[in-house]
Amino acid sequence: MGTLRLIRRTGALPATVATAIVSSNPEIQIDNRAWPTAEPGLPAAASGAAWLSAIAGTTVVVRSGFDDDSMLRAAVRTAVPVIVMRGREDGIDVVSFRQHGPCPHAALDIPERPGAAPDDGAGAVVAAHIAASEALVLIARAHTGGARARHVSIPIRADQIEGDGAAGAAETPAVRAVDIPWAPECFACGGSGVEMSFA
Repeated sequence: MGTLRLIRRTGALPATVATAIVSSNPEIQIDNRAWPTAEPGLPAAASGAAWLSAIAGTTVVVRSGFDDDSMLRAAVRTAVPVIVMRGREDGIDVVSFRQHGPCPHAALDIPERPGAAPDDGAGAVVAAHIAASEALVLIARAHTGGARARHVSIPIRADQIEGDGAAGAAETPAVRAVDIPWAPECFACGGSGVEMSFA
């Protein structure tokens, strides 16, 4: 049940993928949206306003890629959790911004700047599964501890990707899952959305 809102730079999902999603969950509604951008000639804040509209009413945002734009600040304004993932040949990173806001003071004038593109390979599949698991944890409110954010990093060795698993398993970098005190607390409202008084 529910709605899956898809915001893609490349337009709507291919029909075969949309059909597969609906077949696995006939009660789901797919809501395709255009990628939020500012109209030519408008300031960067216009893109932030477009992101506010795009994520309005969502329970959690899951995003592929570490691009820099107003999406995260729009989520801080509305207190919507955000999971950002990236799978590359050399490793997987998933960052979950679990608790923040609401804060009406979060700046939305962040110019859009693309980050390194995710790879279309095994790393991307694993990153997507980790992100989906974290989304379920957030939806069920099952996360423990008071950390506002969590970073999962899984390094991948090139020789393992190529199938040579014999070379020194002891040298394999360790998987790292770290709670981080990411707290963009606002001086005006403390991240609560309610103005503080110092009188």
